[in-house]
Formats: sequence, structure tokens, C-alpha cells
Amino acid sequence: MSKLTAKQQAWVDYYKQGKTAAEAARLAGYKARDDNGFQSIGSENLRKLAVFIADRDKLLETPRIADMEEINAFWTNVMRDKGEETKDRLKASELRAKAAGAFVQKIEHSGTLEVENPLAGLTTEELRKLADDG
Repeated sequence: MSKLTAKQQAWVDYYKQGKTAAEAARLAGYKARDDNGFQSIGSENLRKLAVFIADRDKLLETPRIADMEEINAFWTNVMRDKGEETKDRLKASELRAKAAGAFVQKIEHSGTLEVENPLAGLTTEELRKLADDG
């Protein structure tokens, strides 16, 4: 196999980002009936694409769009840098905390929601007929 399909390339990328083989299959757009199907696809790709997985390390190390690990490291460095302005250090700590889920916003809602069920007036026999005609 000399070239990868778009799905295979996406699978390798997701796998190298730390996703499981099954999760990478799902994210790459493979189709399966259930989790076992994604696990089978992921397992097969691990076997078939082993060479490409190893080669992808070099490409992923090149400059790219920052992932969350890199962003968090940047915010942490700014936050700890005594040479930065206090406002910048505070903003970096706030962004880092938000990314870690430290701030939970609670929104309260009250009221009622009226929903009309179009099947509410049907008899059991009518519902069965609808289900059979499906």
C-alpha cells in the first residue's frame, strides 16, 4: 500500500493524537453498527497502517495548529513568568482554569413547556396499525 485514503490518513492523525484505535475510526468517518465494529476497524488499521503510524511521528512534530496541550503549556508559562504584566498573568491563569473546567456556570430556568403529542388521541389498535405500516 503506497498511498492512504482520506479516512486512513484521518485515522492515523487521530490515533497519533492519542485517541484509541476505535475512537480514531469513529472520528475519521468510518461506518460501523456499534462499538465492536469500530474496535474491529481500529484493530485492523493498527495492523495494516503500522508503517504509516510510525512515519506520521515526523510530520506531527512539524509546526502545526496548536493542540490543547500546547495551549495549556503556553498559558502556564505566561502565568508563571514574573516578567509578564500582572494582567496578562491573570488572564492566562483564567484561560487555563476555564480550559480545565474550573468555572461552572449555572443557569436557572423556570416555566413550562407545552408539547402537543399528535398520537395522543389514537387507540392502541390505531397505533399498532401505524407501527405496522411504518
